[in-house]
Amino acid sequence: MLPETPPGDALWALTVAVIYFGSVVAFGATTRIVCARLMRRHGADLVNVQEQAGSNRREREVFLLGFWRKER
Repeated sequence: MLPETPPGDALWALTVAVIYFGSVVAFGATTRIVCARLMRRHGADLVNVQEQAGSNRREREVFLLGFWRKER
């Protein structure tokens, strides 16, 4: 049961924000650590993946994180 708080209580808003954003940051950090360990274990690296694509790979435009960029 949630405690009764007056509307606009700054401390309660801060508590909710810390719980919400803290859980997102913790999940992201945990995921990053797990992915890094898997990549180290299996030896796959971005350079290796790009080498497998070959030198004849065509340049293309991709949309990443809100920006269009050319992938070379």
